[in-house]
Amino acid sequence: MEENYLIVGLGNPGKEYEKTRHNVGFMVLDALCAHYQMEFRLKEKVQGWVATKEINGKRVFLLKPKTYMNLSGESVRSAVDFWKIGISNLLVVADDAEILFEEFRLKRDSGSGGHNGLKSIESSLGTNAYARLRVGIGKNQDLSDHVLTPFTEEESKKLREILEKARGIIELWMFEGIYKAMNCANIRAKEKLLKREDLE
Repeated sequence: MEENYLIVGLGNPGKEYEKTRHNVGFMVLDALCAHYQMEFRLKEKVQGWVATKEINGKRVFLLKPKTYMNLSGESVRSAVDFWKIGISNLLVVADDAEILFEEFRLKRDSGSGGHNGLKSIESSLGTNAYARLRVGIGKNQDLSDHVLTPFTEEESKKLREILEKARGIIELWMFEGIYKAMNCANIRAKEKLLKREDLE
C-alpha cells in the first residue's frame, strides 16, 4: 500500500506577498510542482492550494495554506486528518531570519524559533515531532519589515539554485530518510568553505 506524504510550504496568499522572503516556503513548493509537472488547485476542505502525484510509489501532497501565516496550523491540521498523514510523513518548509541566506536547517522535535507559522502548526497538531526545513533568508534588525521585503537583486540571482537545493533535500527526506537529508541540509557556510579548501 502506498504511503501518503504531506509537504507544506508556508507563506501568505496574495500578489503583494508573492516575492517576499516570508514566502520562500511557497517558492520551494512551486519549484517542486514545476519539476514533477504537477498543478496546484484550491481545495477548500484543507483551506489551501494542493498539488498531488504518485512519485516512486509514494502519494505526495503539496500544500500551500491560504489561511495566512499566523493560522497555518488550521490548514495543516485539516490536511493531516483528511489524508491520514502520519507525523513522520509531514514536512514543513519555512523561512528563517536566524539562518544565513543560502543555508538550510532540517530538524524535527524542535521549537518554533518564534516563527508564527510553525507556532500555529505545533498548536494545531499538539506536537512538534514533524520535520521542518528552514530556509535562510538572512537577518535584519527590523524583523517584521525584513520578512515582508522582496529578495535583493543579488539574492534573486541565487534563488533558483537555492530552490533546487531545497528540492533535493526534500527528495532525500522522502526517499532515503531524515538523517541523510539532515546531513545534506545542515552544512554551515564555514564548513562549506573548509571543504572547498580541502579540494583545492
